[in-house]
Amino acid sequence: MIPSRAQFHKLYNSEASFLSAIEGDTRVTNMVSQLTKEIEANTALDGVICIFDQDFPVINSTVKAKGDRPYLLFYKGDISLLHHLNNNVAVIGHTSPSENIQKRERKIISQLVKKQQVIVSGLAKGCDVIAHEECMRLGGKTIAILPSSINEVLPKEHAERAKQIVETGGLLISEYYAPPSNPRFEMAKRFIDRDRLQAMFAKAVILIASYAVHKGDSGARHAMNKALKYKHQTCVMYDEKRDSDVDEMELNKQFVEAGNVKVLAKAARKNPAFITIDEIVKYRISTLERVTGSKQDNLF
Repeated sequence: MIPSRAQFHKLYNSEASFLSAIEGDTRVTNMVSQLTKEIEANTALDGVICIFDQDFPVINSTVKAKGDRPYLLFYKGDISLLHHLNNNVAVIGHTSPSENIQKRERKIISQLVKKQQVIVSGLAKGCDVIAHEECMRLGGKTIAILPSSINEVLPKEHAERAKQIVETGGLLISEYYAPPSNPRFEMAKRFIDRDRLQAMFAKAVILIASYAVHKGDSGARHAMNKALKYKHQTCVMYDEKRDSDVDEMELNKQFVEAGNVKVLAKAARKNPAFITIDEIVKYRISTLERVTGSKQDNLF
C-alpha cells in the first residue's frame, strides 16, 4: 500500500493528513487492526510507533531526503531511550577487529558509559557487538538497530545478546516486521538502511576501525557518511603513529585525510581536528531536543 518511505512522506506530510487517511481508508484501518492484534500476540515485540506518535524519536531537520526519514519503528525494550538523542553515541566498525582494536574500543565504551551515555550500534559481528557487550557489562544502556525483524535477529548467533540488551534495560528497534520477500536482493539494502539509523538516532558517531572501500569495507562507511550529511558529530579512533599502515584502520585514515571528521584524543587540544570523550559527552545538537506535548498519544 505504501511502497517506500519517500512515498509515505509525500502522501502524509502532516499528522492531520495521516489521521484523515486512517479514518477514511478501510485498507489502513484494517492494516492497523491486524497489526495491533499481531503485536499483542507476539511476545517478541513491545510495540510499534509511527512518526506522528509522542514516543517517536526526533528526526533532525538536517535529514532532508524523504527516503531517509523513517515513519514506522517496531521495538522491544525501553523506548524512552529514543527520547533524548543528545545522550546517544553510536559506536561502529568492521566485523573482525584485532585484539588491539578491541582493547582500545572497550576503553572508549568504558569512558562513555561512565558519563551516562547510551551506546547505539547495529548488533553486527565485531565492533558492534563488542560495543553492546561492554556497555552491558559496565551497567550501561544500549540500543541495537536491526536490519531484520526483532523476532528474527541477524546474525542468528546474536539472538541471545539481543535478549540480554532488553533484560538490562536497553532497546531493540527495527523498521521491519516481516522477512524480505526476496532476501537475495533486499537484505543488502536493509543493512545499508540500518546504518543510516545509527547516525540518525545519535548525536555523535565514533568509527572504531574499518577497511577501505572494496577491501573488506563494512557498513560503517554508510553510517559515517550519513552522520556527516546530517551534520551530527563524526569521530574516528585513530593514532597516526600506530595506525597509518594498519589495513583495518584504512577507512579511518581516509576520513582523517579528508578533514571532515574529528580524531579522538585523550586530552583536550587547541587543534579543532581533535575531540575528547568529555567533549563528546557535552556536545549537544539543539534540533535533536524533544518538544514535549507536541504529538498525539501512540496509535498502537
